[in-house]
Amino acid sequence: MGLIESIDYQILAGIITHVRCNVLTPVVIFITRLGDNGFVWLVLAAACLAHRRTRACGAAILLVLALGLLVGNMGIKQIVARPRPFQTYPELVNLIKQGGYSFPSAHSMSSFAAATVFCRFAQQDGHAIRGIPPLVLAALIALSRLYVCVHYPSDVLCGALLGIALAFVAVWLTKQVSGWLNQRRPHEKKKTK
Repeated sequence: MGLIESIDYQILAGIITHVRCNVLTPVVIFITRLGDNGFVWLVLAAACLAHRRTRACGAAILLVLALGLLVGNMGIKQIVARPRPFQTYPELVNLIKQGGYSFPSAHSMSSFAAATVFCRFAQQDGHAIRGIPPLVLAALIALSRLYVCVHYPSDVLCGALLGIALAFVAVWLTKQVSGWLNQRRPHEKKKTK
């Protein structure tokens, strides 16, 4: 763990010293705010739910966000209880106020979870290229958490990996439920005749 903590610290110190600038800061803060409470991903889910063709994708996004909340925020974060970088190292100045624990990054987890779900459904529909913008946004949100110094790189990496894993679970569960519902519909139609 000492090596990981050292690498985490060096990366954050490098970002503060060599990347932060007055021009970039407001842009990065805007990007990081898009991930607050899964906002942008809830909007994406709502847009998908509004159309019959993409309804299963919207349901899977909502499911994966709920799974992330339970597993990541209410589970792993509370068990690990890792302080945020600026709490342990005052010289790593944070640019936004952020409470709670650091590991894993919930912004990274929810972003990669929702983007991966969208990407899987886009691939399934033969439009894989549509999955690229959400994945790019997920990466930008994840990286923004380092720039504003509220997470360590290992928080962001593990959050992203956890989000991707949960996305595969959510897609599988959604397909199972969708298949079950589709099997029941013909029986219900026969009963009504």
